[in-house]
Amino acid sequence: DDWSPYTTHSNYQILKSLGKGSFATVAKCKKLTTEEVAVKFIRDDMSFAGRREIQVYKKLKKLDPDKCNVVRFIEHFTVNNHVCLAFELLGDSIHDFMTKRNFKPFGVSEIRVVAQQLLVSLNALKSIGLVHADIKPDNIILVNHKAQPLKVKLIDFGMAHMSSDFNNYKIQAIGYRAPEVILGLPLNEAVDMWTLGAVLAFMYTGKHLYPTHSNYEAIRVMVQMQGQPEEHVLDSAKYAESYFTKSNSSPCDVWRLNTSTEYTKITGIETERRSGIYDLFKTLDDLLHYHDAPKDPTELKDTLAFISLLKRMLHMDPTKRITPTESSLTHYASQICPSFLIVTSGENSSSVSHQSPKYFPDAQHFC
Repeated sequence: DDWSPYTTHSNYQILKSLGKGSFATVAKCKKLTTEEVAVKFIRDDMSFAGRREIQVYKKLKKLDPDKCNVVRFIEHFTVNNHVCLAFELLGDSIHDFMTKRNFKPFGVSEIRVVAQQLLVSLNALKSIGLVHADIKPDNIILVNHKAQPLKVKLIDFGMAHMSSDFNNYKIQAIGYRAPEVILGLPLNEAVDMWTLGAVLAFMYTGKHLYPTHSNYEAIRVMVQMQGQPEEHVLDSAKYAESYFTKSNSSPCDVWRLNTSTEYTKITGIETERRSGIYDLFKTLDDLLHYHDAPKDPTELKDTLAFISLLKRMLHMDPTKRITPTESSLTHYASQICPSFLIVTSGENSSSVSHQSPKYFPDAQHFC
């Protein structure tokens, strides 16, 4: 990467690249007066997005970043007309961590620790009227997995919106995109609950629950596993007729899913069916059989409670989707993990095991 446009700012020394997105590049930097940080360099032709993101982080200042499990924003500055945002330096994303362990799934007790913290985050964002709108494994970061196993924070609020002024249908990554986004329904903080559910399913299986290459394929798989959206939902959806057709052949008008050929004819968008983990499931209840059946009755009960919560997080109707507060009161999310989660011995180990107490995040402390 060419960092020359950014090196004239005397307060930061660029150490290495951490990643590149559509609008910006992130680097590990050393603040010459103090600590190492992560700096997000916004592309010069996207400076408006950078200024908008700054306003979002100003709103986040109302929250305690450590108690609410969101990234700590330090400051912003401009270099050669590039907007730059400085944050605390964190560890691997959930996606990178999964990659390092060859996408080995997490256990339900480990997932609970992450879920509890992110439910705190969602409740906190709701309290200030903010919707993240881009939750995915890449934007959930392990703070420091060796020192604080499974302590996470939510990062990248570049797509965030105020819930009172939210009507953007170009949010979220395909595969983590809520059905109301695809179909063109009114949007609110329920989109974040959907993506959290999809992330937890990714942690449970080690694979994306929904197709990541096509909106049509994503909707097709949702209908396959969870059933078609109710008639009143489709009646209100701006883009319903791209994905569904209302049949007049019966006394009552009934929506049916379009074929891929019909979808292409209507939209002009080619789509293809790709194999994935979703081919194994007729319903979300089939997740129970993805792993060997738990022999311990307590673990079986825990897995069933996890799937029950997941189904409510992934409800096709956003008005019926479970809220963060309701989620935190469910059997699964309200349990304190009976053992502490720490990294197994070995400097480069990426596995997690249950051993003697070392750290447990204050996941149920609402800020």
